[in-house]
Amino acid sequence: MTVSYSPSDFNEVTVLLQWRGTIMPLVLLRPVIWMLVLTHVAALYVHLYRPDIEIPVLPPKALTVPNGLLTFFLVFYSGNCYSRYYDLYGKCMGMAGAVMCWMGLLKTSFPRESPERLWNMARHIIASVYVLYFTLGGDASAGGKLITEDEWAVLLEHNLVSGKEKAVLSQYRGFKPFLLQCWGLDAVAQQLASDGFKAPGAAAGPFQNQAFALRGQCSGIVNSLAQPVPFPYYHIVSLMLNVNLVMVGYALISFDTLLTVPVFLIICLVCLGLKETAVSLADPFGGDAVDFETDVFMASILANAKALITHYTDIKTQLPLPPGAANGSSHKVLMNGDSRDVERLSA
Repeated sequence: MTVSYSPSDFNEVTVLLQWRGTIMPLVLLRPVIWMLVLTHVAALYVHLYRPDIEIPVLPPKALTVPNGLLTFFLVFYSGNCYSRYYDLYGKCMGMAGAVMCWMGLLKTSFPRESPERLWNMARHIIASVYVLYFTLGGDASAGGKLITEDEWAVLLEHNLVSGKEKAVLSQYRGFKPFLLQCWGLDAVAQQLASDGFKAPGAAAGPFQNQAFALRGQCSGIVNSLAQPVPFPYYHIVSLMLNVNLVMVGYALISFDTLLTVPVFLIICLVCLGLKETAVSLADPFGGDAVDFETDVFMASILANAKALITHYTDIKTQLPLPPGAANGSSHKVLMNGDSRDVERLSA
C-alpha cells in the first residue's frame, strides 16, 4: 500500500524512526546485509586481534573505479524503474479518465434514459478495469493471472457482470478487458439504433475513441509488466553491488578501528536499499509500501460512475450576463488579493 505523507510531517529525527514504508524492512529483514556485515567483522577481527595471521590490506583508493561504475549502473537502474513507476501510474489514471469520459458521453448522448439503462451501457467498461486490476495484484486482488472466486463475487455483487457473462469470461482465453469493452460498445450501438430521443449528433465514434483509448491503457500496463529491465542488466547491477560491498568491507579494516562496523552497516543499508526500492518500483501492483492502491482506484471509478448517471445531476440553469458584459465595458476581478483590469476579448 502506498504510504501517504507530507515532508513537513517529519524532521531529521522522526524520519529516522519511521519503519513502515522505508528501506528498513526491505533490507534489515533479509540475510544479505547481515552476511556482509559478518564478513567485515570477521576480517576486522583477524586484522586487529590475530597478528599471527597476516592478511593483505586493500587500499581504499583501489575501489575508486569499481565504486564509480557501481554508482553509475545503480543510479541508471533506479532511474529506469522510477520512470517506469510513474508511467504505469499515468496509465492507471488514464483508465479512470477514459471511464469518466465514457460516462459523460452516455449522460449527454442519452439525456432521457433511466439510470438503469445508462448503467447497463457503462458496467462492462467499468468491469474491464476491475478485471485488469484483479489479474495484476494489489490489496483488492489475490494476484496472479487467474481471477479468484472472491474477485468474481465482487464483480457480481456490484452488478458489473451477470452470471452468464462470468461463465463466458471464465472460459475466454483472450484479453478479458477488451472483450468487456467490446460488449460495452455493442450495448451503445444497440441504444443508438433504437433510441429516438438521443441527443443531436450522438454517434458511435466518440464511444469507440474512449473504448480504444481504455484498451490502449490496459494493454500498455500489461505489456510494460511483461517487459521488465533486461535480466543481464539486473544481473550485473546485483553482481557489482555485492562484490563492491565485500571489497569495501574488506578495505575498511585498514582504518584499524571498530567504528568501521556501523559505518559499513550504513553503507550496506543505503546501497541495498536503493536497489530494493528500484525493484519494488518496477512492479507497483502488490502489497509493498510503494505499490498502487488499486482498491481505491476501483472504488473511485465506481463511485464517480454511479454519481454521474443519477437524475439529481440533471440541472439546466440559465444565468444572466455578468455585469458590464452587455455594453462591452471592461470590468475588474479580484485575483490573489489584487484588483486587476481585465480587457474584453472581441473577435
